[in-house]
Amino acid sequence: MALKAAVIMSIISITMLAIYGSDVIVAGPSSSTNGQTGFLPMDDKTRGSIFGIIPSVMLIASFFITRKETSSMLGILIIIGGAMIIVGTGVILAISGNTSQNPQTMRDFGPVLGIGIVIIFLGGLKIKRSRKSAIA
Repeated sequence: MALKAAVIMSIISITMLAIYGSDVIVAGPSSSTNGQTGFLPMDDKTRGSIFGIIPSVMLIASFFITRKETSSMLGILIIIGGAMIIVGTGVILAISGNTSQNPQTMRDFGPVLGIGIVIIFLGGLKIKRSRKSAIA
Protein backbone atom coordinates (compact mmCIF):
# COMPACT_ATOMS: atom_id res chain seq x y z
CA MET A 1 0.00 0.00 0.00
CA ALA A 2 2.79 2.42 0.88
CA LEU A 3 4.56 1.61 -2.38
CA LYS A 4 1.48 2.46 -4.43
CA ALA A 5 1.07 5.76 -2.55
CA ALA A 6 4.76 6.57 -3.07
CA VAL A 7 4.54 5.91 -6.82
CA ILE A 8 1.46 8.14 -7.07
CA MET A 9 3.23 10.87 -5.06
CA SER A 10 6.24 10.66 -7.37
CA ILE A 11 4.10 10.90 -10.50
CA ILE A 12 2.26 13.92 -9.07
CA SER A 13 5.61 15.51 -8.20
CA ILE A 14 6.97 15.01 -11.71
CA THR A 15 3.77 16.47 -13.15
CA MET A 16 3.99 19.52 -10.87
CA LEU A 17 7.65 20.05 -11.81
CA ALA A 18 6.73 19.84 -15.50
CA ILE A 19 3.98 22.44 -15.00
CA TYR A 20 6.42 24.66 -13.11
CA GLY A 21 9.02 24.41 -15.87
CA SER A 22 6.47 25.09 -18.58
CA ASP A 23 5.20 28.16 -16.75
CA VAL A 24 8.73 29.54 -16.34
CA ILE A 25 9.40 29.09 -20.05
CA VAL A 26 6.09 30.74 -21.01
CA ALA A 27 6.78 33.68 -18.66
CA GLY A 28 10.04 34.36 -20.45
CA PRO A 29 13.31 35.95 -19.39
CA SER A 30 11.95 39.33 -18.30
CA SER A 31 9.18 37.99 -16.07
CA SER A 32 10.85 39.07 -12.83
CA THR A 33 11.43 42.63 -13.99
CA ASN A 34 8.08 43.40 -15.60
CA GLY A 35 5.86 41.27 -13.32
CA GLN A 36 4.75 39.04 -16.18
CA THR A 37 3.64 35.55 -15.28
CA GLY A 38 3.19 32.47 -17.40
CA PHE A 39 -0.11 30.66 -17.55
CA LEU A 40 -0.20 30.32 -13.75
CA PRO A 41 -1.55 33.53 -12.18
CA MET A 42 1.08 33.86 -9.44
CA ASP A 43 4.42 35.53 -8.81
CA ASP A 44 7.82 33.79 -8.89
CA LYS A 45 8.05 33.08 -5.17
CA THR A 46 4.55 31.64 -4.86
CA ARG A 47 5.03 29.51 -7.96
CA GLY A 48 8.36 28.24 -6.62
CA SER A 49 6.86 27.42 -3.24
CA ILE A 50 3.89 25.51 -4.60
CA PHE A 51 5.39 23.89 -7.69
CA GLY A 52 8.98 23.53 -6.46
CA ILE A 53 9.09 22.88 -2.73
CA ILE A 54 6.01 20.65 -2.48
CA PRO A 55 7.16 18.23 -5.22
CA SER A 56 10.64 18.08 -3.67
CA VAL A 57 9.18 17.17 -0.29
CA MET A 58 6.88 14.60 -1.90
CA LEU A 59 9.79 12.93 -3.70
CA ILE A 60 11.81 12.70 -0.49
CA ALA A 61 8.76 11.45 1.44
CA SER A 62 8.10 8.80 -1.21
CA PHE A 63 11.57 7.41 -0.55
CA PHE A 64 11.22 7.35 3.22
CA ILE A 65 7.71 5.88 3.41
CA THR A 66 8.96 2.93 1.36
CA ARG A 67 12.42 2.63 2.88
CA LYS A 68 11.87 -1.05 3.75
CA GLU A 69 10.23 -1.92 0.42
CA THR A 70 12.08 -2.44 -2.84
CA SER A 71 11.05 -0.90 -6.14
CA SER A 72 13.25 -0.04 -9.08
CA MET A 73 10.35 1.79 -10.70
CA LEU A 74 10.01 4.13 -7.72
CA GLY A 75 13.76 4.71 -7.75
CA ILE A 76 13.61 5.68 -11.42
CA LEU A 77 10.71 8.07 -10.76
CA ILE A 78 12.62 9.69 -7.91
CA ILE A 79 15.70 10.10 -10.13
CA ILE A 80 13.55 11.65 -12.88
CA GLY A 81 12.13 14.13 -10.38
CA GLY A 82 15.59 15.06 -9.08
CA ALA A 83 16.91 15.45 -12.62
CA MET A 84 13.98 17.72 -13.47
CA ILE A 85 14.85 19.91 -10.47
CA ILE A 86 18.48 20.21 -11.56
CA VAL A 87 17.69 20.77 -15.25
CA GLY A 88 14.90 23.20 -14.35
CA THR A 89 17.28 25.23 -12.24
CA GLY A 90 19.68 25.39 -15.16
CA VAL A 91 16.88 26.50 -17.47
CA ILE A 92 15.81 29.23 -15.05
CA LEU A 93 19.39 30.48 -14.78
CA ALA A 94 19.79 30.37 -18.58
CA ILE A 95 16.53 32.23 -19.17
CA SER A 96 17.40 34.89 -16.62
CA GLY A 97 20.53 35.58 -18.71
CA ASN A 98 22.53 38.51 -17.40
CA THR A 99 20.91 38.41 -13.96
CA SER A 100 22.54 35.02 -13.37
CA GLN A 101 25.83 36.86 -12.91
CA ASN A 102 24.38 38.28 -9.71
CA PRO A 103 25.89 36.41 -6.72
CA GLN A 104 22.55 36.59 -4.90
CA THR A 105 20.87 34.66 -7.72
CA MET A 106 23.53 31.96 -7.49
CA ARG A 107 23.06 31.76 -3.71
CA ASP A 108 19.32 31.38 -4.16
CA PHE A 109 19.67 28.46 -6.56
CA GLY A 110 22.53 26.66 -4.76
CA PRO A 111 20.27 24.94 -2.23
CA VAL A 112 17.85 23.98 -5.00
CA LEU A 113 20.65 22.22 -6.86
CA GLY A 114 21.66 20.52 -3.59
CA ILE A 115 18.14 19.24 -3.04
CA GLY A 116 18.05 17.91 -6.60
CA ILE A 117 21.31 16.06 -6.02
CA VAL A 118 20.03 14.58 -2.74
CA ILE A 119 16.84 13.41 -4.46
CA ILE A 120 18.83 11.74 -7.25
CA PHE A 121 20.99 10.06 -4.61
CA LEU A 122 17.88 8.75 -2.83
CA GLY A 123 16.53 7.37 -6.12
CA GLY A 124 19.83 5.67 -6.82
CA LEU A 125 19.83 4.21 -3.33
CA LYS A 126 16.31 2.86 -3.86
CA ILE A 127 17.40 1.19 -7.13
CA LYS A 128 20.55 -0.23 -5.52
CA ARG A 129 18.56 -1.73 -2.66
CA SER A 130 16.04 -3.16 -5.12
CA ARG A 131 18.74 -4.86 -7.17
CA LYS A 132 20.50 -6.15 -4.07
CA SER A 133 17.31 -7.79 -2.79
CA ALA A 134 16.56 -9.24 -6.24
CA ILE A 135 19.98 -10.93 -6.28
CA ALA A 136 19.60 -12.33 -2.77
